[in-house]
Amino acid sequence: MSDAKRLRLGLVTLALAAGCASPGAPPGGPLDKSPPVLLTVTPDSGSLRVVPRQVVTFRFDEVVNERTRAGGGLEQAVVVSPSDGPVSVDWHRTSITIRNRKGWRPDIAYTVTILPGLQDLSGNATRKPLQTVFSTGSVIPHGEVRGVAFDWVAQQAMSGARVEAMIGNDTVLKFLAVADSAGRFVMTTLPPGPLRLRAYVDANNNRVLDPRELWDSASVTLADTASREFYMFVHDTIGPSLVDVTPIDSVTLRVRFDRPLLPGAPLEASQFSLKMKDSTKADSVPIAVTRVSSAARFDTLTQQRKAFVLDSTMRADTSVLGRKAVQRQDSLRRAMRQDSIAQAQVASVKAARDTVKPVVRPKPVRPAPLSEFIVELGQPLRYDVFATLSVRDAVGLTGHTHHPPRVKQVVIRKPPPKDSTALKARKP
Repeated sequence: MSDAKRLRLGLVTLALAAGCASPGAPPGGPLDKSPPVLLTVTPDSGSLRVVPRQVVTFRFDEVVNERTRAGGGLEQAVVVSPSDGPVSVDWHRTSITIRNRKGWRPDIAYTVTILPGLQDLSGNATRKPLQTVFSTGSVIPHGEVRGVAFDWVAQQAMSGARVEAMIGNDTVLKFLAVADSAGRFVMTTLPPGPLRLRAYVDANNNRVLDPRELWDSASVTLADTASREFYMFVHDTIGPSLVDVTPIDSVTLRVRFDRPLLPGAPLEASQFSLKMKDSTKADSVPIAVTRVSSAARFDTLTQQRKAFVLDSTMRADTSVLGRKAVQRQDSLRRAMRQDSIAQAQVASVKAARDTVKPVVRPKPVRPAPLSEFIVELGQPLRYDVFATLSVRDAVGLTGHTHHPPRVKQVVIRKPPPKDSTALKARKP
């Protein structure tokens, strides 16, 4: 090898060694922790007289992901309101374009929204919606409807519920909004006048209300702003029927329906019919039902009664073991009270330090419709004797009743005899 080649090889080796030894930032720059930032949107929010074939374009400061945080495609994250059919959503690395396949209608104000959850390639997702508002006419109406969508039976606000508004007899053009993580929605740029509203849970994400999906509807006459709460439920055309009857004791039965009952039409004792077989007679003997109450309230009262009886029994026991049991119970109560206070203090400190406000879900005003009840009898049922229970005119949430009423069998089994040998063996 010549001297020139040796010199060249030595210089390359030294350069590589110096590069490896010198500290610096890792290849690719610092770790990306920020979600995509919207740079421009076309047409600008507030634009008027937009042409029917205008393409809406959202441009970002980095490449965006073709999948949202929820796992769906970009078309699932785009909401165009009002809408008269599907739109085309295209991905162009650092931009997203939305095109109305039928063209924007004349003299209509549109709101185009990209829902929260748009990601970059590092998985950082937006937390707020991105939006532009424009009109193909000369004005943008300022009518607004806001509210909350609830699952009525589950008593919880439903994030992602779709809300629609229709004007007049036009059932094709629908103003749209999607409930946020707290179940709240806002629908803007609505014209004044009568509106037909509907909220539903799009369980299969096909943007169409299907059978067995929860929904609710309302009508408003909009002047400026309006507020509505939706209590969504499955709209059945079949009334409730008995599916289970469980004896609690000889004079108390727990009954359960396959569907919730309408709160405005409570069950009465006269709606129940209970008949017990009698071996001495050809016909069954009717048993009077004296009272019907909520199972939830009955369970609460039962637990409170048990706790009271247990506490009273312990305090009535004046023996050494009884006094120790009372002291132990009182000590546990004091410890639990102190622990709850300490937890509340820690939670308040964390809340003060946390800059991200927690999502506070609204509470429904309407009580939950019930499907489980307690039936009290006028006389006890006999052991190991079959009885039949039926209920008529139980009204479901849609106002339907079940005909004919379904009959359920009831039988109370005799408890096993006590083991007297065990008691004798304990005696000295």
